[in-house]
Formats: sequence, C-alpha cells, structure tokens
Amino acid sequence: MPYGLVIFLSLLATGAIIYAMVKVAIVDAPHWNEKADKMWKLNKVEEAVPHRGDILAHDGTPLAQTVALYTVFVDFKDPRIDTLIYRDIIHPAGDMPDTLKLDSLCGYLAEKFPVKTKAEYYAYISKKRDTKSSSCVLAENVTDMQYNEMLEYSVFKNRRKGKYTGLTRLRAFKRFYPYDSLTSVVLGRAALATEEMLDKHPEYKRNEWHGTSGLEYDLDTLLFGEYGTQQRRQAHWGSSMAVVEPPVKGYDVVTTLDMTIQEIAERNLMDMVKGQGAEYGTAIVMDVKTGEIRAMANVDRNKAGRYTFKTDRNYAVTAIEPGSVVKTLSMVMAMENGRVNPLREFNSEGAIPEIGGYKKISHYKNPLTVQEVLIKSDNRGICKIVGDVYRGRYNDFVEDIRNSGIMQTADLPLPDAQRPHVTPMRFEKQWQYYAFAQMIFGYHNRFAPITTLSVYNAVANNGRLMKPQLLKGLMRDGQIDTIYPPVCLNEYFCTPEHADQVKEMLHGVVYSPAGTATVLQKGRVEIAGKTGTANAVWENSKVLPKGSVHKGRVLPKDSTIHSTVYADGLWRLAFAGFFPYDQPQYSCIVVIDKPRKHKAWAGGVAGGVFRAIVEEMYSRNLIECDIEYKDTEEANNPPRNQVYTPIDDVVYNYLGQYPQPDSVPMHSPLHDEATALYNEHVVPSVVGYTADDATYLLEKMGFIVDVEGMGRVARQSIEAGIPLQKGMNMKLTLK
Repeated sequence: MPYGLVIFLSLLATGAIIYAMVKVAIVDAPHWNEKADKMWKLNKVEEAVPHRGDILAHDGTPLAQTVALYTVFVDFKDPRIDTLIYRDIIHPAGDMPDTLKLDSLCGYLAEKFPVKTKAEYYAYISKKRDTKSSSCVLAENVTDMQYNEMLEYSVFKNRRKGKYTGLTRLRAFKRFYPYDSLTSVVLGRAALATEEMLDKHPEYKRNEWHGTSGLEYDLDTLLFGEYGTQQRRQAHWGSSMAVVEPPVKGYDVVTTLDMTIQEIAERNLMDMVKGQGAEYGTAIVMDVKTGEIRAMANVDRNKAGRYTFKTDRNYAVTAIEPGSVVKTLSMVMAMENGRVNPLREFNSEGAIPEIGGYKKISHYKNPLTVQEVLIKSDNRGICKIVGDVYRGRYNDFVEDIRNSGIMQTADLPLPDAQRPHVTPMRFEKQWQYYAFAQMIFGYHNRFAPITTLSVYNAVANNGRLMKPQLLKGLMRDGQIDTIYPPVCLNEYFCTPEHADQVKEMLHGVVYSPAGTATVLQKGRVEIAGKTGTANAVWENSKVLPKGSVHKGRVLPKDSTIHSTVYADGLWRLAFAGFFPYDQPQYSCIVVIDKPRKHKAWAGGVAGGVFRAIVEEMYSRNLIECDIEYKDTEEANNPPRNQVYTPIDDVVYNYLGQYPQPDSVPMHSPLHDEATALYNEHVVPSVVGYTADDATYLLEKMGFIVDVEGMGRVARQSIEAGIPLQKGMNMKLTLK
C-alpha cells in the first residue's frame, strides 16, 4: 500500500508538471512572450552604428583610426577578489602585512601602463580595497592584445581552469591619432556627439562619431559610413544582440601627405619659429607635376607661451597680405598680357603717374632691366612694369588675376580654407591708386600661402597651374574605390617661354650677387625662389550688442566684429620657390610671423627653413637628382648685398605702413666683389650669370667677351673690383 501511494503521488506530480509546462509554453505563451518582450525587448530591430573610416597617408600609413579600447577594473565588493590580489601574510622581519601578489601586480601595471608608478598603483588599489569600492580601475585604453596578455599574468591565470578571474572590462570606441603632434590642424578631430554638436547638427545622434575640425569635419559624410540593423534575440543565458544587416564602414580616405616630409617640415619650422621667438609659422611642400601636398606644417605659440604643433588655426590656408612673394604673380601677369622683355632697360620713375611726387624718390640707379626688378625685389620697378602694361585700365590687372585660375587654389577639403581676396578698384579717390600700387607688390589683396605657392608651382611646371590636392583616393575593405586625379586649373597660366624667363629671375634671387637671398646659396641642391616681407598685423575681436551701429548698419543681434591693425616694427617673412632648379620636383613656401629675438630678414629666416627642408630631403633620398657637391670657400662665404628699396613716403605714411626690405646689409669678405656690379668704374662679377646676361652686361661696359663652355659663368679671366678700362678682353668659362 505505501508503494502504491508513492507511485500515485509521483504520477500526480508528473501530470501537474506536464500540465504546467503545457499551460506556460502553449496556453499562456502569448502572455509570457509579451512580458519577455517588455523586459528584454526581444525581436526589436535597432540601428547598428557603422565603424568610422580611417585617414591614411599617401603610402597607407594610418593617420586617424577608430579602435576598440577597454577599461579594465576589479570590484572589491566581491569577496573573491581578495583571494586573487590581496593575500595578507605576516612579514618574517616584523608584524607588518606583506601583500606579495599586490606587489607583483603593481610592478606589472607600472611596466605595461606607466601612467602611475608602482608605489602609486599600490596606494591607489589599497585605498579602493579599504573602502570596498566597485570602481577600482587597473588600466584604461587597453587593446584586445593587452587585455589577453593581462589575463595570462600569474595573478589572473586561473581563467584557464574556468575559475573566477577577478577582471571586468568595459569596451569603448576611440579615435586614435598615431601622429598626434603632426598634422593635427590638418586632420582635425572626431568625437562622440556632444550637446553643442547636437544643437548645431540636429541630424546627429548621441552615439555617433563626427568630425569637429579639419579633414575629419569636411569629409564627415564619407568617413561616417552607413547604418545597419540588429535585433535582440533570446539565448539560453538571457538575450543578445544579433546583426541582421551589417553596417557599412565609412570610406578610408587616402591623403597625399608624406609623413617623412611632414616630419622634416615640422621639425625645421619649429626650430626657426622657436629660435626667433615668432608668433607662428607655416610651411607647405607640394609636388610640382601633380599639385599633391606632401606636407602642411603649422607651429604657433599658445596662451601658455609654449610652442606647439597643435595650433588653433591652419595658417597654410589662412588669407594674409603676402608681401613681396606676390611680385612673381605680378610679373607673370604683365608678361602674359603685355610685351615685356626681361633684358629690356627702363626708367622706373613715374610708375603710377596718378600718385603725385613719385618721380622725386631716390632709388636704384636707373636704368633697370626687367629681370633685375625681381632679383632685387624692387617695388617701384614692378609697379612700373605692371603700370605700363595696364595703363588706363588698371582693373584689367585685377580681372586677369581673378581669371587666371588662382581663385580656386584654396578649394581644399578643409573647413577653414580661405579663398583669395582680390577686388577691383573704383579709382574715384587718390588713395585707391596707392592701394593699386600696393596690390602689385604684396599688400591690399590677401592670399593664403597655399595660393601663393600655387603660382610658384605653376612657374616650375612650365606654366601649368595645378590645383593643390590633399586627397589621393578612397578605399573600402582594402580595395581602391575612387581615385582623385590631378586637376589642372589653367594649362596656360603662363607660356613655357615666360615660365623659363621667370625661373631664371627666381634663380637670380638666390645666386645673383644682387639677389635678396644670396645667404641661401650654400647647399647641395640648386634652388630658385623669392623673398617676401610684409607688415605683420594684430588681430582684434570685439562683441557688439544688438542695436549697435557698425559701418552704417544697425546690428540685428549680438555680433563679434573682427579687425586688424599693423604691428609697429614687426614683420611677416616669407620665402617661396622650387627645387631642384634645373628639373623642379617640389615647390615650397615658408611663412614666419613676427620674429623678435634676432634682426631677421626673409632670406635668412623663412629662406633658412626652406633650405633646411631641401637639404634634409636630399640627404634622405627624397629628391631624385645626381649632384656632385663641392664645399668651397666661396660657398661658405656667399656675397650678401644691400637691397634696401626706398619707396614713396607719401604713399606709406598715408596708409600707415612701410615695406621692410627683403634683406639687410651684411659685411662679407666678398662684399667688394659683390657690390662691384653697381660701380661703373670697376670690373663687375658675373659669376653665376647665364652667358647671355653676362655678355650683355660686359659688352655694355665696353668689354670684348669670349665665352667657353656651357651652363653658367663659373670663372672670369679678369678679377672683379679692379679699375675698369674700356676694350679689355674678358674670357668667361661656363660650367
């Protein structure tokens, strides 16, 4: 009887269980499924955020990447953690507890994650344990590889046996910049959407990464990618997210930047800007044939007075008054739109007739040749050349510049890139004629350094104006998706003949005794370029409240008004050019603002950075040329000349500015030989001149000239500086 009762009760219980199972799984299934859906939100389709694309250098070197990083921590509220990390034992030498495992762990953390010392880790972890904290962070920004390595450390190795590891990790995606100090203002930054970003861009969502500056901002739609879908599904341990339609990662953007050249430009620019106590500096290196930007460097002094690559502004694309480097553009416009012979002599007086008193100004001894104007950086001479070509139609000069293609040279994928500011004149008042004269040699108009460099790049490229290019292509899943080919803005910015003539003038700026950059002669690579000096400016900002009157207009809301004033006694120095001279491969511009520590001139400061970049690129086999270099005494002591150019005081007093000469007089052992060119009573030096130029000059002075060899004048038979006698025989040896 007892056995029958047991069997009966067992069958009854079994029936009850089966009934309950059927009721729960079938009869009440809708109810429980609805409850589970509410609790776990099962089968709900959600958006899957895409992975942000990378930014790469031209050779595939990563410049910006989104990586999964982890925060690793332990929870001291869990008593099991003590058995892993904190095992107190009495030290044999005394009664103080000695935590051997913790000591070992702190040594490991200090070695692998050196944000704290071993002692600091020990104190931090001990404090967290004493307070039974659940947020004891052992390490942050840990990669998968580092986390797996940590799991293999002896303290946590019990994981292999299926025991409690004690470690917990929290994953977060972060934007990683391997070259954080380089190109920061070019690449920009990306971040999780903030309240400010959401207010500005209502289409953003909180869990999205978006660019805030630089390429990251301007190319955000390409880098962001496309959303996928995911769904929460039930699993035996609870629920998990399952991908329904995978998100599409954003494009990987391949830039034209070369990180070796970038590093060279950054370092040499920093040395000069810091050494000169300057306000800021920028340097750009561009490929002549394609217009691809190989380096775009920026350095400035932050509010704390320290010099940094992490500038708030990209000075390479900020429009400024360029100074004398713009004379090359003025010369090209005159040559293309008028009959300008580089060897023609002319009198520079009366350059702009509408400006009274101009003829009274002392100047270089007239007559001048056209090429001497650029070589000497002569302000009045370049005004005379342009003024003669555009006499009576001065605004045609402005329109020719606007139609030349350079207005598109700042169209880069950078949100702060500024287009050239070139505006026609009304010529209703005399000051507008003054402003036109200034426009010709570097004031009034504003060009970003990238625009100015484009002019020199076009001259080096036989007259083809290339669009500066920062993007090389787009990639997805390691495969090329889109290629951005070089873009020619103007096939005939200038004719090849005029390009060659201007090249010759720019070469003379460095290698002619009369040039403004003779200090740059010494070097293994022959260069050509132009110095430029302009009044520096201070920028001011002031907030005007709503209702204020500004320039005759009532402001409808609070507005920030920006203004500039010239900095008294401070200058902005520039050097722009290309190299190697005979077969140009790269063009480069360097601009340094407000150098203070030493008496500075454009050739020695901005040109010094230019020369340093060239020499280091050559030494690192980045320039394709075969050069036999001889370090001669003459190369060690290049001639330097007085090139100060007196300009009309009426003009510059009226406008409150005065152009600084591109160079300063400096004594040199070869000073007498160099300045002999200007003395009609002594034999001049023509070393470094072309055969035509040297012959023209010497025959004009009464010499009988015999030329031997090819190239430039390497030696002359009669020493420079001796008294001149007409009818002397001069033999020139060319190499």
